[in-house]
Amino acid sequence: MTMKQVDPGVEVAVPVLDSANLPNDLNSAVKLSQPTDEDMSVVASLRASSDPWKSRGETQEESLQALTQLRPFLHVAKLQGQAVGYVTVERDGPVPGAAYMRNIVVRQDLRKQGLGMVLLNHGVQTARDMYRKTIALRVDPANGPAVSFYRKAGFTTVATVVSKKSGKLRLLMSREL
Repeated sequence: MTMKQVDPGVEVAVPVLDSANLPNDLNSAVKLSQPTDEDMSVVASLRASSDPWKSRGETQEESLQALTQLRPFLHVAKLQGQAVGYVTVERDGPVPGAAYMRNIVVRQDLRKQGLGMVLLNHGVQTARDMYRKTIALRVDPANGPAVSFYRKAGFTTVATVVSKKSGKLRLLMSREL
């Protein structure tokens, strides 16, 4: 088990999963739920160790603060009882009338195994449950794998926008539900 420090004096256990023994059907093996207090520390660690937050130098404490504000929209994916990713879906976002998928984050050692698609599909269903007919997201155009992932899932680019936080260009993508 690896320990990661979240706050001074507070450590979070990050269990090691045997990726060779992952179930073939992640759709049925992954359980999605609202985060517990314990989950919040783990997902903050996932966020802080993932780009773009990692490259911005965001600390785990800053990630925890940001995710605490997003907690009502946060859905945590658990595999074998361990938090392995999350998706945030808000009722309103930059496209009027569309749900907004703010983030999909997958634990680094579990990427490219279908977990991102499980999270995306859950985000789409969450938007449908909000009675939205469209879901939108922003993505860095330099993040080729993410752009390709969203395009394969049926998203199209509707605009190029400037991020308020970073000042960098982002693709605004959407998909009909």
